[in-house]
Amino acid sequence: MTQEHFTVHPEKLRALSRDFTHADDRLDAQVKHFADKAENVDDAFGVLSESTEALAKYVEMTQATVTSLQQLCQQLAGYARGLTQSAASYEHTDAQHAAVFKGA
Repeated sequence: MTQEHFTVHPEKLRALSRDFTHADDRLDAQVKHFADKAENVDDAFGVLSESTEALAKYVEMTQATVTSLQQLCQQLAGYARGLTQSAASYEHTDAQHAAVFKGA
């Protein structure tokens, strides 16, 4: 009978968490820069009614893009927190098991 098991390395989970945090920080800064620049189009669309409609659609799409990217940042931050918590949980469980086996 084969036993299925796996090994977790908490330090690797924490390293991955740091990677997610770094990606979140970089993306967040880029999203803020994009949001500041993208909606500042001044008269690029002209003054005709068709241009006004195009500008309104552009602003709407830009805002939707920024919102989606902000949600992605939140997801990355959530993954980072989850990985850090998982690493701590594995270490706690390992410590408990070690204490039990020392007492046996």
